Amino acid sequence: MMPKAIDFLRCIVGALPVRLFGVLAVVLPVACGKVVEPEFVIEESIVTTPAGTEHVQVFVPASTFTMGLSDGPSNARPAHEVMLDAFYIDKYEVTNAQYLGYVEATGSERPQFIREEGFNQPDQPVVGLVWNQARDYCQWAGLQLPSEAQWELTAAGTDGRVFPWGNAPADESLGNFNFSSGPTPVGSYPEGASPFGALDMAGNVWEWTLDEYQHTYYANSPVHNPVNLKNAGMEDGPDRTLRGGGWFSAQHNVRVFVRSSVLIMEEQSDDAGTHQIFAQIGFRCARGE
Repeated sequence: MMPKAIDFLRCIVGALPVRLFGVLAVVLPVACGKVVEPEFVIEESIVTTPAGTEHVQVFVPASTFTMGLSDGPSNARPAHEVMLDAFYIDKYEVTNAQYLGYVEATGSERPQFIREEGFNQPDQPVVGLVWNQARDYCQWAGLQLPSEAQWELTAAGTDGRVFPWGNAPADESLGNFNFSSGPTPVGSYPEGASPFGALDMAGNVWEWTLDEYQHTYYANSPVHNPVNLKNAGMEDGPDRTLRGGGWFSAQHNVRVFVRSSVLIMEEQSDDAGTHQIFAQIGFRCARGE
C-alpha cells in the first residue's frame, strides 16, 4: 500500500461507494482536517442487444500507457508506448445466457459446451467458440471485439501493474486460475477488478481479441490505436490473439502482458486436445466512445 493511502487510513475508518448517473465513485470524507480526493472513478453504461439482453460496460478514457514488458515473454517485447482513444468495454465476459439470446434471435449454432455440466450455467462465461463466432456476436450486439491494446489497457491501467488488481501475487480471492475445475460465474472475484472496473481479466477464461497473432508484432506496432489486421482483417484467417489466462492457467499466465493463441496453447499442452483448449476460451465486447 502506498504511504499516502496508509496515512489516510490512519485518519478514517473507510470510504463510501456512491453511484451517481452511471458513475461509481469512491467518495472519501474529510480526513485530518482536509478533503481527500477520490482515488478512482468508474463510469458504467449499459448496451441492450437486439434480443433484449444487456451488456454492462466500463469506460476507459483516452490514455497513453506502456504496453508489453521489457523483460517479459519474448512475444511481449519490447515494451512500447501506445496511445489509445477512449472506449467502452464489457465489465464481464459474455455469458451463456447472453449468447443463447443471440442464438435464439439469429438461428446461429449453439455453443459446443452448452450441454456439458460445469460449463452450461446461465451466468458462466460462454466457452467453446471460435474467433469468428465471437466476432459475429459482438457485431450483432452493435459492438466489436476489443483490440489487444484496448484489452491490455483495461487490465493494466497506466501504472505498470503486473495483475489487474496491482502487483500483489494472485490468489484464490482474486481470480479463477491455477488448474481449477472450470469457469466460475462472471464477476465472482470483485477484489480482482481492473483499474477501470472490469472483472475476470486474470483467469476464468482466455479472451479473444480483434488482433491476428504475430509473435514479433510489438517490434513494429503503431503508436496510435494499434490493431493487427494485416492478413485477414475481419475475416477468418490467421490465428487470433488470446489474452487474460483461464481457469486452467498457471499464475504466470494471468499477468496482464501475457499473449497467447490457440496454436501456442496446443504447443504448450501435453495432455489436452483442441476440444479441451476451446473449453478455456471466451470473450468480451467493446465499442468506441
